[in-house]
Amino acid sequence: MIINYSPYTLKPVQHLNNVAHMGDRKGVLLKIEWPDGLIGFSDLHPWPELGDASWEDQLAGVRQGQISPMMEQAIWLARKDAQLRKQGKNAFEGLATVKNNYIVTDIASEAEGFADRMKADGFETVKIKVGHDLRREAEFISLIGRDGAFKLRLDFNAMGNWQTYERFMSSIDKVALQRVQYVEDPFPFDVQAWTEAKRFAPIAIDNELSKVDLKKLKGKPFDVLILKPAKTDVNSVLHQSVIHDFKITVTSYMDHPVGVVHALAIASELKKAHPQRILDAGCMTLKLFQMDSYSAEVVTSGPFLKRPAGKGIGFDTLLSREPWAQLKLR
Repeated sequence: MIINYSPYTLKPVQHLNNVAHMGDRKGVLLKIEWPDGLIGFSDLHPWPELGDASWEDQLAGVRQGQISPMMEQAIWLARKDAQLRKQGKNAFEGLATVKNNYIVTDIASEAEGFADRMKADGFETVKIKVGHDLRREAEFISLIGRDGAFKLRLDFNAMGNWQTYERFMSSIDKVALQRVQYVEDPFPFDVQAWTEAKRFAPIAIDNELSKVDLKKLKGKPFDVLILKPAKTDVNSVLHQSVIHDFKITVTSYMDHPVGVVHALAIASELKKAHPQRILDAGCMTLKLFQMDSYSAEVVTSGPFLKRPAGKGIGFDTLLSREPWAQLKLR
């Protein structure tokens, strides 16, 4: 297997979440060639704030025969892309069309008339990153929740504690609280505390999933699994969701358009196979960064992302122009 890479930089246009460092985001595109002649592409976009090793360290690990979970997923996704390219197929042929939630990372960036604009654009689900200004965020959630038109998703990134969470959820308008579809990672995982937290709203587990052995899980301290194909084994999560009767939301990793399209393809694939288990996706993250030649090919239409033309995940011309460097193995 030959691994080629091409570094890139994403430039945020607004605050991303309550753990993100300000400034550019670094990642690397991968072009992987197999002995059988297949070639596929994927993305490696770490979030050090969430415990990921840098892309440089992950590639260095490959040189030493150590493959990180993120790198393993990148290889798996590239292989799926390679097989589709070999067959001359687009990744979305014959798959279900999935809706995405709208994402709010900073309520200060949302103009007056937000609810009316979302309804006009066809959004049914809104995800709000919370923890930057809890008082104003509770007011914002109460306002759009009372409208009654949206399912709401709240994401704490496990940065709070039970006391903060209880105060925050108690401050939200009771009508709006009924519109909360789930709360992601309300605070660091604890079986008893999360079970108690469900009295306010259903709970979804995202980054805290790394602390949980689903095979040994007792009870049901959460209701939804957040599946990020960029870093999580898709088949394993799907299998455990069936055993425990969890719903699944497939999301991108606030990563490169290549990573976003891979996530969207997985969401479409799973939605076709498991329509009742798979919720609206969370792949509408390209708007968080300055547009580039890749994101220009992923056109949005309300809650939908246009499927890029080309073989596999698309971007054929752009990927052919990348200044690929070969990873030197031992």
